[in-house]
Amino acid sequence: MKKRINRRSMRKSVKFKPSHDFLSQAVSEYLADGGTITKLEFDERSFKDFIATSESPMAVDEFLNGN
Repeated sequence: MKKRINRRSMRKSVKFKPSHDFLSQAVSEYLADGGTITKLEFDERSFKDFIATSESPMAVDEFLNGN
């Protein structure tokens, strides 16, 4: 009789819970290597216009990707 393999037990994910110190250090290293951080601002009018349209899922993806 063949042994049945439980695929769920094979795919155990590793939980990653970074601390504030870890994130601060990562941001510092990123900025030191020349990286930039851009603040995103919420545009309520644009969001309302987007919700009001009945476009296809592809249009939704394009909007969310900034196209």
